[in-house]
Amino acid sequence: MDFWKDEKIKSGWNFLLAAGAVYLAFRFLLPLVLPFVVAGLFAMLLYPVVRFLNKKLRLPIFFAGALVLFGFLCLLMMAVFYFGQMLVTQLVAFFQNFESYERYLTEQVDGICHGCDRLFRLEKGTVMGVLSSAMEVLMERIQTNILPALTAKTLKFAAGTAAILGTVLIVIVSTLMVLKEMEGYRRDYRKLCESKYIGGLLGSLKGGGAAYLKTQLLLLAMIAAVLSVGFFILHNPYALLLGVAIAVFDAFPVLGSGLILVPWAILRLFAGDYTQTIVLFLMFLICQVLREVLEPKLLGGKLGIRPVTMMLAIYAGVKLFGVAGVFLGPIGLLLVRGIMEQEQHCRQGEIQAAPEED
Repeated sequence: MDFWKDEKIKSGWNFLLAAGAVYLAFRFLLPLVLPFVVAGLFAMLLYPVVRFLNKKLRLPIFFAGALVLFGFLCLLMMAVFYFGQMLVTQLVAFFQNFESYERYLTEQVDGICHGCDRLFRLEKGTVMGVLSSAMEVLMERIQTNILPALTAKTLKFAAGTAAILGTVLIVIVSTLMVLKEMEGYRRDYRKLCESKYIGGLLGSLKGGGAAYLKTQLLLLAMIAAVLSVGFFILHNPYALLLGVAIAVFDAFPVLGSGLILVPWAILRLFAGDYTQTIVLFLMFLICQVLREVLEPKLLGGKLGIRPVTMMLAIYAGVKLFGVAGVFLGPIGLLLVRGIMEQEQHCRQGEIQAAPEED
């Protein structure tokens, strides 16, 4: 019995229960409420403008909300259409020229393999033969496993287009409804914050989770912009496509943009293209400065989580939830930590209140 009364054992069980509750909430509850969460975020973003129109121009809240939301959606659709068109155009151009890139890559790999044969005094074609065998196995696995899965997901996405449009409509209507009743929701939120347990948990999530999301999204946008401009300066026809892809890659722990940009710059250096080498290294350095300097300043120590723990949270999130786990993993960790802290505060309150009752 003493074993189960041990504080470390209790803390371990509480941690497992909190982690299990957070996982179940993210896995099953979050997909159900996600449109309304997005609507709430849109409403919070637009409400200052709506309140300004309501006070200065005496417009009704609902009409001002509809006007601001319509303008916001128009700007968003214009941006999505413009950048989406650029991305699609570059993707189409890439696949149209895929054969020429494949020939170029084959020539480069063939030269490297012959160099390895000479360096290690192997029979000519040995390294190329090993690489070709490995590529055949890889292509076979892609054809048998990956391509059918991609085809199934594409068909599922096409079939779910109507559901996506319905979800967008729900988000728009919900945003209007939240904007109309925003003052009431803000009063309810203040009442919740007065509760010790819920208020502490909401404060922990608002301070850490919101800061983390804002920081990662801002860094993603800035790094994508820097990379796209850099590739545009190099007259790369896939500037936006490469910029966005490498910026997303940079968001994952350990990997980073350097895993792509540094080898690329070294290859261009050996090829004698010094201009491209310098630009690629500058792009890498700017991305590193943005992440290493801005990330701590934007977070401002609000998370209070060690880098290794954060990396573990992101890795676990990616394994459990896919790409969304980059954000869900750290937020889940903050939720678990908040639950543990509030449970500890409640226990300390009970211990302090016990002598008074005697």
